[in-house]
Formats: sequence, structure tokens, C-alpha cells
Amino acid sequence: MARANLDVVTSTIGVLLDAALDFREMPGAIEQVRQLFDGSKICLGYFGPDSHPDDAITNSSDPDLNAFLCRELMPDALRFSAQVAAVPIGSAYRDHVLLGERFRDSRLWREWMAPQDMFGGMASRVLDVDGSFWIFDVQRGRRQEAFDATEFALFERFAGVMRRVTMLHQQLDGVSIEREMARRALDQLSLAVIIVDRAMRFAYANAAGDDLLADPASPLGLRGGRLSARAASEQNGLKDLVAKASALIGAQGQMLLRARSGEARDVSLCVTPLSAAYALPGRTSDVMIVARPLEPAGGGLAAARQMFDLTEAEARLALGLASGLSLTEVAQQQGIRMTTARTHLARVFWKTGTRQQSQVAALLRAAELPVRRR
Repeated sequence: MARANLDVVTSTIGVLLDAALDFREMPGAIEQVRQLFDGSKICLGYFGPDSHPDDAITNSSDPDLNAFLCRELMPDALRFSAQVAAVPIGSAYRDHVLLGERFRDSRLWREWMAPQDMFGGMASRVLDVDGSFWIFDVQRGRRQEAFDATEFALFERFAGVMRRVTMLHQQLDGVSIEREMARRALDQLSLAVIIVDRAMRFAYANAAGDDLLADPASPLGLRGGRLSARAASEQNGLKDLVAKASALIGAQGQMLLRARSGEARDVSLCVTPLSAAYALPGRTSDVMIVARPLEPAGGGLAAARQMFDLTEAEARLALGLASGLSLTEVAQQQGIRMTTARTHLARVFWKTGTRQQSQVAALLRAAELPVRRR
């Protein structure tokens, strides 16, 4: 191989590190490494008892041979992998030195490596993962000269780079899994979670948030990509809460959006700063809005009676308050006198251990687990 100059080596390392951040770019990156070493075959692969035929990134992949390896040759491969596992992480080795001449007599070499023109290589176990490992391997073909000492020394340096690359990939892959789990968990909630910036521009919503914003009867929606209360009289209040939450000190606030039709439900909002620890770069003033459509007064009647030992009349009054109505409105809605309403309210206070109507409403709203019904 012609001696690689510093610019080529540096460029190749840069491409590898970039590919660690987006593993879809890794096939092109390792092909650049193969060209640097003038190899017949290069591989960055995950190897162990749970290996899959697609777990290797190579410059030329033969799906049939890979499937044959996992199906027929794995006992041979695991036998030789025990020798590989004895080499310190990040150290480079030559195949024929580590595995000995008997390696050429194995089915693994005769039926898998030789057909792919892998006649002499340098390799390194770059990362251990739960009993399996990532291996980095460059091979020369039958008609090529073996790697010399200078090439081996350069490969040793690249083994250190590949260790950083695979560690980054593992860490980022773990973060991706955690983010996906968090997203799915948020989608299970009946609470709508919506994130906007200080100008009310929409950034994210969980499944319940998408449903709420897409419902034309909902008192909360999107207009031109910005969050908007459908009633003009409530829009200024919503804007004010978002502005205060996105300010430097970050204030939390609540408001109630009234439904505009009998088919819709009022929506209770909590507007709060999104912690800087969870914000994306450049979005440290984003705001999280947690919204909950309020159930009709009779929606949780049985649950309210059972949880707090309320009579049916007391439970109806309590649920009316929880839906956002005043005591006067509840009395009018249920066709009872104010004196009767006050009597029911006093009993509700005593049974629930509360002292204010707002506490009763908050208690009943919190009592139901906010999980989406399937």
C-alpha cells in the first residue's frame, strides 16, 4: 500500500467519528478505511451468541454466506472467539499470529472467509457488550501482500478510533431507546402534553395532545402553526401564561378554556417552563402545557361515591364543581336550591377532608389515573 499521508488519515478518522453520530453513514466510512489500507474486505461487526446475519457492516456483504455462518458455522466461530476474547480491549492482532495455522483448517475459514477473499488480516476487539463484542477487521486477499509493520501500527491507531466510535454508537443507541420509551409513555396518558416556544409556535404534542388540537370542537387548537385558544377572549390569557413561563424566572400558571358547544368539553390548562435540562440546544425558553379535558358532571359518579363514601346527590355536586362550574351553576344545573347545595357541599368537605370548592375539584380530578382508554 502507498504510505497514507496525514491529511488522508485525519479525513478518514473525521468521517468515522461523524458516522458514529449517524450509523447510517457507517458503510461509507468503513469503505474509506478499506481503501486507506488497500484491503480486500473490511468489517465492523457485533459478534456473540445472539449475533444476527445483519449485525456486520462490510464493504461487500453476502447475505447467504452470513446466514450460513449463523446457521452452520457458529460453533466454530465461538471456539475461535474465545481466543479473541482473551486479547485486551482495543489491542490489535494478526489473525495467523493469534489463531495459529490450524485456523486455516477450520470450516469457518474454508467455507466463509476464503470464499470472500479473506486471506490475512488485522483485527481488534473494540468493545464488550453483555458477553458479546464489537470487532474491527481488515483483510487482504489471496494475491495481495501481507500487511507490514507500518500498516499494522496505523491499524492499531484506528482500533482506538473504532473503540470511541462503537462506544458513541452504544451510548446514542441507548439514548434513542430511552427517548422512544419516554415518547410511548407520554402517548399512554390521557393528559395532553404540548410544547411550544415563547412565540406560541408548536413544537411537540403527545397522542392526547394531537387529538385535542385536531378536534374542531376543542377550545384549544392550532392556527398558522401556533397554539391558539379558539375564543378570542381567552387568547390573551393564554399568551400571557406562555410569556411568563418562558421568561427568565419562569412562572407556572393555570387557566380554564370553556367549550363553545354542547358536544365539547372544557379544558383545564397548566402552563409551566420546560426545564433547561430537557430542552434541546437553542430552545431553552420552550414551555410545556399540560391540558386535560374535563369530564361531564356524571362521568365519574360511581368512582366518586366509592372513593369518598358520598351519596349520589353529594357526588353529583362534587363532580359539577370538578367540571369547573360554580356552586350556583351546579345548583341551577341540578335543579336544587342553594341551601341544599350548601348542605351537600358541607358534607363533601367533611368526607373528603377539604375546606374549599377548588380543593374538592382538584381532588376529584387527581383521583382518576390519566391513562388513555383504548
